[in-house]
This record gives sequence, C-alpha cells and structure tokens, in this order.
Amino acid sequence: MSETTNTWPPTEEQIQDLATFALNQSQDKDIKVLVYWENNPTLLIFDPICYADTKYIKEKFTHNERTVFVIIGKVD
Repeated sequence: MSETTNTWPPTEEQIQDLATFALNQSQDKDIKVLVYWENNPTLLIFDPICYADTKYIKEKFTHNERTVFVIIGKVD
C-alpha cells in the first residue's frame, strides 16, 4: 500500500487499495481485516476480535472467488 495522507475519512480509492493489499497478504478465500486509519493504516489485523471505541467504515469487496471485508477504524 502506498504512503498517503491519513486524513479521515479515507477515500474510496484508499479503501479499495487497502482491500487489494489485504488480499495480497493472505491466501484465505474469505478475509476480514481491521486497520486503524490515523495510527497505522498499513498494519493489518486479520480476523479481529476486539475493537476500539471509535468511528468505523465497513465495506465488502469480491475479487474472483475471494471476498475481503474491510473494517477501518478512525483511531485506536
């Protein structure tokens, strides 16, 4: 994922880039990934179980037979 400014909220292009980055980091068919945007959006948390009390954006993408559910928290 390229270095960009981390202003909230992320653009649709930044969210799609994050989804692509997550798909490239995992071989799983279905992926759930969490990032905290203002802390470090390149730190991917796969299959998160705990969430900070912050604003979130959630989007699901499908690529071929794989899906990625992206959860972006504003700050941890």
